Amino acid sequence: MLVQVERTGTDQRESGRIHAEDVREALLGAGFDDAEIAVKTAETNDLAQPENQDLLSSTNRVRAIITKQALQEGWDCPFAYLLCSLAASSNLNAMTQLVGRILRQPHASKTGVGELDECHVITHHAETAEVVAAIKAGLESDGLGDLVLEVGAQDTGDAPSLRKLARRAGFAKKEIYLPRVMVKDGTDVREIDYETDILSRIDWRGFDPRPIAERVPLDAQFAETQFQRIAITGGDAPFTGESVSGASEALRFDASYAVRTILDIVPNPFVGREIVGSLLDALREGGFDAFQLGRLAGLIVEELRKGLQTERDVRAEAVFKADAADGRIQFRLRLDGNDWHMPFHMDTTAPENAPLVASKTGGPLGKSLFVPVYQQDLNSDERGVAVYLDADTALKWWHRNVARTQYGIQGWQSRRIYPDFVFAMGADGHPERITVLETKGNHLDNIDTDYKRDLLDFLSRGRWRRSLEIRDGVDLGSVELPTFQFALVLMRDWKVELPNLLSGTPKPSTSDHQAEDVEGPATESPA
Repeated sequence: MLVQVERTGTDQRESGRIHAEDVREALLGAGFDDAEIAVKTAETNDLAQPENQDLLSSTNRVRAIITKQALQEGWDCPFAYLLCSLAASSNLNAMTQLVGRILRQPHASKTGVGELDECHVITHHAETAEVVAAIKAGLESDGLGDLVLEVGAQDTGDAPSLRKLARRAGFAKKEIYLPRVMVKDGTDVREIDYETDILSRIDWRGFDPRPIAERVPLDAQFAETQFQRIAITGGDAPFTGESVSGASEALRFDASYAVRTILDIVPNPFVGREIVGSLLDALREGGFDAFQLGRLAGLIVEELRKGLQTERDVRAEAVFKADAADGRIQFRLRLDGNDWHMPFHMDTTAPENAPLVASKTGGPLGKSLFVPVYQQDLNSDERGVAVYLDADTALKWWHRNVARTQYGIQGWQSRRIYPDFVFAMGADGHPERITVLETKGNHLDNIDTDYKRDLLDFLSRGRWRRSLEIRDGVDLGSVELPTFQFALVLMRDWKVELPNLLSGTPKPSTSDHQAEDVEGPATESPA
């Protein structure tokens, strides 16, 4: 899905126009993971991140791309089927070109599957009939002549190729391990699974949806939507368009459909049906009749999902911490094959002659774990942090962690945290102190950031971690293992907070969980 917005940039959020971050927050609230959303603007290009460059890769998680002018400027997305145009446009030719650029198919061939041979256009400001008439006329007269597949193209237009980067000579054979969140059931130890170990253990019995019902106004306006379906048909008239009215929503509330929409939150359909039934009872008590329930079905389901998502996260946190307290959930180095192992090589798509990140003295960076460090593999904020780390005299090595393919931390919410940096401090002959750092842009100080901050704070500061066990006759508690700290820093604060993290004296957390100790031994293990 491509979403065209009216404003981008950090200084235009309060302009009254639809901003890229407004859309990002709406998508997160609708159930998207942060990794599934990419912004491509003049200020931010999430698609330049190593894990996002090949949009056709089976491991690429991007589902929605937010942009303002990238499509008009010639950038092609290889398989965008849904355009949501939230920007006002009176230029029908420009809109025609815009839709032409998203009406694409991988490798420019029909699939034979109806749903994949059509695109959908949702407009916000423009009159749908006029826009689609112009689009249809333009496509029929001009054909699809600009149908060009450019996946992750460099300036040459060639698809990028992967190359291997090796570790720096001094660390070529160094074993580096990071702890994972594990579940211990008897003698079975495995990495935590959100759906199995958290979501399925939430008890929804007795949940009262009345507060959700109270948020739905009896006199709410029914929102008409502008929606058009454009299909590739072939022949003399290769494009067809048909209107799909937003008012086609049935004027009755379909309880079974509502239950299906919340199965990702409440997995048990029988319990879900009880919740929906209680919600309808509360709405009827508030004056809703059958017609109003049907007319506002979409709004009711949306509010139900939002309310359940909020409650799910609260209950999931309780499940996680209760299991941590009794030792079922563990977070520490194990040295039994269940820790995360830092690879000895990593991939890059940068050409060998691509620009490098320069140190403060102008030369190449000297303490990165992998070499060299290319500018395209880090965004501008990350480059600033990397240069700062590299200049610290006590730092031994640092690494920019690659999301989705390298180190990730699973907590009590579905989305993993993929920290941005891992770095190690310590003098030779002494145990290392390894810091796992997540950075966030100033505009992303939101609910998602609060969750990540709370989880990292809990993992770092809680006294719940059990002491290392004796395995194979070796007392691992006597081994000189590294110590760990986990932190989240907003980019506006990194110059103040990073020195404290480097020195091992992080600023006291302002998290609600700062003083929260889960019952456990008073002496922490090295992990």
